[in-house]
Amino acid sequence: MAVERKKHRRLHGWRVLLLLALGAVLYLLLLVVRIHLAGQRDDLAGLSPENARADVIIVLGTRQNNGRPSEMFEGRLEHAVALYRSGYAPYLLFTGGKQVGDNYTEADTGQRYAIHGGVPADAILLEPNGNSTIQSLQACTEIMRQHHLQRAILVSDPFHAFRLRRMVHDLGMQGVVSPTPSTRVRSLREQGKYIIRELPKYTAYRLFGV
Repeated sequence: MAVERKKHRRLHGWRVLLLLALGAVLYLLLLVVRIHLAGQRDDLAGLSPENARADVIIVLGTRQNNGRPSEMFEGRLEHAVALYRSGYAPYLLFTGGKQVGDNYTEADTGQRYAIHGGVPADAILLEPNGNSTIQSLQACTEIMRQHHLQRAILVSDPFHAFRLRRMVHDLGMQGVVSPTPSTRVRSLREQGKYIIRELPKYTAYRLFGV
């Protein structure tokens, strides 16, 4: 009898582990789908600049090399400057700090790109210290408060949009997300890799706020 009970407990334990594993797999699959779909949606789609007008366009920084944006970063900058030129907002706010040994921050690199593209310096704001998306957004809320700016358009890559919208909501920002319309990550394999990378980042944010 005792042996039977022991076998039953062992079998029950394996069933619980199997259900937990299946639940984790389903969660990850659902998250992949949601990340992909979020990147296909531009909150500005179908709206005229007048109806979609904001106070500032926030550009999330990413890799740069001595003041030159990576191909991915250039895609974000190109999209943000196009929105600015189309009259969606009177200011651009570039975010992102620098790694050890860098001469420029990601924010500096964004500023250099925009000025080279004809954006006046007095239309540019900088957040040069953030080393993560949430750090940069937290600093942006304070910069917006200081400059009496209320509504923002946030620009990043499509695979970043799902986590970005969640953070904007949690921070209570009046913001919409406009992913780069054509990410510089071209191959499906590379795009899939970046989506997979978002899984632990999003999960860590929801669990620990980082």
